[in-house]
Amino acid sequence: MAKKNNFPIDAKKNNREECYACYRAKKNCLCGSVKPFFTKMRFVILMHTKEARKQRTGTARLAKLCLKNAELLIGTEFTQNERVNSLLQDPSYSPFVLYPGPKAVNFKTLGNALPAEGKTLLIFVIDGTWACAKSLLNKSRNIRALPRLSFSRSYMSGFAIKKQPREHCVSTIEALYYLCEEAQEAGYEKLNAANEILMVIFKKLVDTQLNYQMGKDRGRQYKKPKKVPGDLNA
Repeated sequence: MAKKNNFPIDAKKNNREECYACYRAKKNCLCGSVKPFFTKMRFVILMHTKEARKQRTGTARLAKLCLKNAELLIGTEFTQNERVNSLLQDPSYSPFVLYPGPKAVNFKTLGNALPAEGKTLLIFVIDGTWACAKSLLNKSRNIRALPRLSFSRSYMSGFAIKKQPREHCVSTIEALYYLCEEAQEAGYEKLNAANEILMVIFKKLVDTQLNYQMGKDRGRQYKKPKKVPGDLNA
């Protein structure tokens, strides 16, 4: 990236104040709506580096702010990642990766695979585009080797500002919401609707972006009249 006066040109061009928690423009910051809640499950969100650069509409950071029992790591592969491997080697956890597949289990079929008393479900959540998520999983041998956890039914994404690659694909924050719902239905979680904040935040994000896009479209449609010499109204 070209620089001038030690400041990246892109940063000077954008010139917007950002929230250091959700990484959105401060005027569109959603942190004030966050109501953190605790889950029995522990989540580790693995955000692809490319996704980390998309700060406007990414949902993983907002989801992490809502989940007390969660952390977020950024990278393209995690085979040698010390934090990930320390969690995988911790005997107090029963690890899974949230990812679809023919052998994936869900809270209805998990049955005997549910953690024994004293063990906690540790769920790795991959955040990125479908292509980036697949690449991250393939490169991260330690994560790829984990049993897969998915949903007992299909869900349609409400992410109106993004086209999903497949009908069953949902955003990270939606995936976490639905997983909490299914864990609650199975009796593994007792959230008392605390997880609804995930969808509240998500809908606010979508509405904010839709309003922004509508404003841009109106700006494109309006063209300022050209000045004509001698025109008193010019």
